[in-house]
Amino acid sequence: MRNTSKESTALQYPQKEKAYACVATSNAPFHSAVVGITYPNPDYRITRGEKHKLNVMEYVLEGSGEICLGGVWKKVKAGDTYILREEEAHVYRADPNDPWKKLWINYRADYIAAFMDAYGICSDVYPATDTRKYFDLAMEAVRMEVSGIELCRTVADCVHKIISFAASKRAHGTDSDDSDEYRIREELNAALYRKLDLDELSVKLHISKSNIIRIFKKRYGVTPYEYLLASKIDAAKALLQSSQMTVKEIADRLCISDEHYFSTLFCNRVGVRPSDFRKSGGKTEKN
Repeated sequence: MRNTSKESTALQYPQKEKAYACVATSNAPFHSAVVGITYPNPDYRITRGEKHKLNVMEYVLEGSGEICLGGVWKKVKAGDTYILREEEAHVYRADPNDPWKKLWINYRADYIAAFMDAYGICSDVYPATDTRKYFDLAMEAVRMEVSGIELCRTVADCVHKIISFAASKRAHGTDSDDSDEYRIREELNAALYRKLDLDELSVKLHISKSNIIRIFKKRYGVTPYEYLLASKIDAAKALLQSSQMTVKEIADRLCISDEHYFSTLFCNRVGVRPSDFRKSGGKTEKN
């Protein structure tokens, strides 16, 4: 690492990578952000378990590789963007015969899970998504080491635009072979602030309940119930930190009618009760 008094720090990463850390200021929209580039390396491989806190966004400039999500390997090629969300296990590696070169942003922020939920973004590959200009802009900003809050806002804006473009690509049905999977996911995302009846969803999508569960779990590694519950807990965390709503009001907003049941669910998932999470500013949740 090269020490510097400015808000961007050049980091020397192993495996033919170069990265620049964007140091958050007191009023930055994130906790940390690192922007980098990976050069072709046939031995490149990254593995993260469910405890990691990074949101990873990467754009493949050339070459190829593959990503494993929920036990399923997916090919990634030049021009593709992939997004990997925090606390979701994954593995990604370069093709040893055609190793990739890629731009990437690692991002940590309290609000980002709810932001991705709002756009219907899951950990996935977004083929032929025109996000390169935002990766380039973020890289240019950190290399120039501009002033603190300006740099933070530029990088955050690039992250937001990447998410928006990925959502737009998915909304236009790029992966037609997976249409059932994404239709199910979109219905789950739309149910964030209401109750979801699987029987009604089955009728609407013309897919049996058992097939809905099977298709979704095979694609995302969790059942529709587990996915929706995790989304509601993420939304609750965001509301606890960004609003003055009471715990009961948040439970009602998420269509979890029993406040005590909601508190128990939250505690089981996060490790503390909602009121304690709010008091700590989110610092007491499980690592």
